[in-house]
Amino acid sequence: MGELEFRKALFAAAHAKPALKPYLGDPLRLFDGVPRGAALPYATLEAVSTQLLTGHLEEGGRLIGSIGIYSRHADRAQTLEILQIFNELLEVGVTPSAETEVAGLTMTETSCRRLSDGRTWYGRIKFSVLLQNTA
Repeated sequence: MGELEFRKALFAAAHAKPALKPYLGDPLRLFDGVPRGAALPYATLEAVSTQLLTGHLEEGGRLIGSIGIYSRHADRAQTLEILQIFNELLEVGVTPSAETEVAGLTMTETSCRRLSDGRTWYGRIKFSVLLQNTA
C-alpha cells in the first residue's frame, strides 16, 4: 500500500538533510529499531500503523507514525532543535516512488520531556499521511 515506500523516502529525505548531521552524526544515527548501545543523540522511527480507508488495500490508507529523538544534552535545547529540523522536513513533504501518492501529511503532536532516568531528553513528532498506490 505504500507504507514501505514512504518509510524509505522518509529515511532518504532525512539523510539528505545536512542540518541533521551536526546533531545525529555522519552517517546519521537515525534508526528503524534502535541497535543496542547506540550513541546519543539519535532519532528513531517509532510505531507506525496503517488504517485502510475503505477496507481495500488498493484504495489507500492513512499511515500514522512518530519520530522519537533521544538526547543526554544538559537541557532540552538540543532535542527541540532536532525536532524543528524534522518538522521542517515533514512540512516540505516526503516523496516516495512514483507508484505511491502522498497527500495530507499532518503533524498531530510535537512534545519534549525528560525521561524517568533524569538524564535523557525525549522528543516526539506524531504525524499522519494519506497514501495511495498509483500503479
